[in-house]
Amino acid sequence: MATENRYRETAENQENGEETPFHGDLLDKIISLIPTIHLVPSFYVSKSWQRAVFSCLANSSRAKPWLIINVQSRRSLSSTTTHAYDPSSNVWIEITGPSTVAYTSPLRASHSDTLYMLSPSKFSFSSDLLHELWLDVVGPRVWRTDPVVAIVGSCIVVAGGTCDFEDDPLTVEIYDTASPGWFTCQPIPNIPKDSAASTWLSVAVSDHKMYLLEKHSGTFCSFDTNTKTWSGASGSFDLRPDPAIYFSVIGFAGGRLILVGLMGDPENVESLRIWEVNCDSFYCEEIGKMPWEMLDTLKNENSTLLPIDISAAENFIYVYSSSEPRNIFFCDLSVRVCQCQWGSVRCTFLNDRVLMDRFVFTCSRVSLDNLRKAFWVGSKKFNVEVAETVLIQ
Repeated sequence: MATENRYRETAENQENGEETPFHGDLLDKIISLIPTIHLVPSFYVSKSWQRAVFSCLANSSRAKPWLIINVQSRRSLSSTTTHAYDPSSNVWIEITGPSTVAYTSPLRASHSDTLYMLSPSKFSFSSDLLHELWLDVVGPRVWRTDPVVAIVGSCIVVAGGTCDFEDDPLTVEIYDTASPGWFTCQPIPNIPKDSAASTWLSVAVSDHKMYLLEKHSGTFCSFDTNTKTWSGASGSFDLRPDPAIYFSVIGFAGGRLILVGLMGDPENVESLRIWEVNCDSFYCEEIGKMPWEMLDTLKNENSTLLPIDISAAENFIYVYSSSEPRNIFFCDLSVRVCQCQWGSVRCTFLNDRVLMDRFVFTCSRVSLDNLRKAFWVGSKKFNVEVAETVLIQ
């Protein structure tokens, strides 16, 4: 409260043409205590405040990416709410206001930062921070209900997830926005037809490649959008650095391909571990392990561990169960070499939500321009709620 009063007094002094009494380390300290969401108006107080805001955003603690959760009703697709978690300020932010999105089909997410909607006639996708900007293209030639989708450079890759009456459930199509049109490519290699859907496959994206991992078997392959081919002579191999892994997912964090695996079996889970994957040799080096007390809270009322998923950006990984996301776990890989800082936060806004709703997750680092466009332009409003967070080193 004292910091807010100082900020208000400083802004009033600036409007009256008076110099701000705060400089140097004192001003930096004041700015560091302001929640990230309020840095935009702070930026316009004075030039010294502008410098302090830029310095604050460059700080590693402010570089932690936000987790965005879209909650969509299965009965009414237009009934969708958006909540953002800012780990540096430890707050949940509910985004409200007029929406420019027409939810004509179920909302889905792909490789941490992309939302999309797919119907037989249209494919819509968005990759900006709070997904205000959507692009529409004609739908793929093959009718799909649960495909793997990846935005790789200028290419949209849609693989698997076909309807039962389609000839090939492993079929792959590419839409290049630089030269519009859908093109059929080589089908997904060595993946069982019953597993060729986003329910069973985890996807990660680099500059020109899409990586696929079968969550239960560890079958792994990659698709190059430049050559339109799958990797290797056989097209796939087993990405399990430890045979005890029974379920795993992949993502990119800080430019590194990350593998997150559950060890043991669903009734007797031994641990959750993180590996960094070399994209050339595919050698896996273990870099982290979730504390047992956190892993235990991922179990349901029958003491069975729920399937996990991840969203990642920069050096930050969020781990959660997309079906029951009461607790969100996060791992900061930048704290120390070979050691991670783990934390968790409760989704307090879900207290009055039905868990049968659809929960769609994305993750992204925010900039000052992102904040200005998302929260301070137009009539969009937000509510800020302090989160309940636990940190474990």
